[in-house]
Amino acid sequence: MKHKILSVAGLATVLLTIALLGAGCGLNPQFTYQGRLTDENGIPLNGDYSFTFRLYKSETGGTAFYEEPKTLTVEDGLFDTEVGPSSTVSGLGAEDLSQPLWLEVEVDTETLTPRQRLYGAPYAFTLMPGAYISTTMSTVIHGASGAKAILNVVNSYDGNDVGGSDPALPALRVVGEQGIEIVNPIDSGASIHSDMSSSFSDLYLYSHDDIELFLDHDANSTGYFRIRNGAGLIVWYVDESGNHTASTFQSEVDAGDKRVSLYAVQSTENWFEDFGAASLKNGEAVVEIEPLFAQTVNLGEDYRVFLTPLGDCHGLYVAEKTATSFTVRELGGGTAGVDFDYRLVAKRLGYEKERLEPVSTNLQTDDE
Repeated sequence: MKHKILSVAGLATVLLTIALLGAGCGLNPQFTYQGRLTDENGIPLNGDYSFTFRLYKSETGGTAFYEEPKTLTVEDGLFDTEVGPSSTVSGLGAEDLSQPLWLEVEVDTETLTPRQRLYGAPYAFTLMPGAYISTTMSTVIHGASGAKAILNVVNSYDGNDVGGSDPALPALRVVGEQGIEIVNPIDSGASIHSDMSSSFSDLYLYSHDDIELFLDHDANSTGYFRIRNGAGLIVWYVDESGNHTASTFQSEVDAGDKRVSLYAVQSTENWFEDFGAASLKNGEAVVEIEPLFAQTVNLGEDYRVFLTPLGDCHGLYVAEKTATSFTVRELGGGTAGVDFDYRLVAKRLGYEKERLEPVSTNLQTDDE
């Protein structure tokens, strides 16, 4: 017997990505399918019939990537069923279902043609490339369960749900050269927040390799990376040239069974310094300045050398200074052969004139 399905209504909720809009409820990869089955003369049929539903990624040809046989009861030609598994199965994931699909129906070994194109339910259109998810709803409306956002992406799998130690799965994966673009339509300051409903929510950033931060990527102004405290005051910053400042320079180091803080010496001017040791021979020593250090400072202007003799002598003094070396001699024309330590201090190259530069306690952004 030849069969016909005269009318079909397919509500294609097959896009698994729609489950993202369910705020944790999750949709199964199923869609409803209704139709009217008649014989070749258009007479409605009654009884139980064997149906097979197949999903294809092309209108003709190809191989079905999903197939589901079932027996349906037809009354006065009408039937109603769901197509798709009650849970995600291999080969029927979000990637498979987020592209154009065609449904093929077989009734009692007879394949009906042509295949029928499946279309997304209207609210799934917001997931199309280039689409917008936007609203002017208040937090009273879309702030249910503390999830005060227009779109909530939820994944509660923590790696221990199956009794194992697998790492937690990401709730959202973004693939693309530009990554994520965050725009604030009110001003130029876009933001990322941890859980705004918790006063103790932390924000973590993980990387299996480098983390790089590009300041002033379009080179149109001076870019800063700033750290502010709870009062909004800047406690540390670095600019795109590497200049930085802080309320306190300190490092944490291990000291036996304790961890202690060490603090940096601060100066009214921008000095770099180097340390070394040398020896007098017949009361004189010419000390070469380390070339790599010399490239970071200005040795054309006056620099400082501090000397500490390590043996008995009449005392030491700096007899001559050049851009590549300095000469040390014993006082009184002495001829001692004695070791000594030295400390060389010079102005940072390019910052020779800076001294006690004024700094705002609340450094603003360039456009504020």
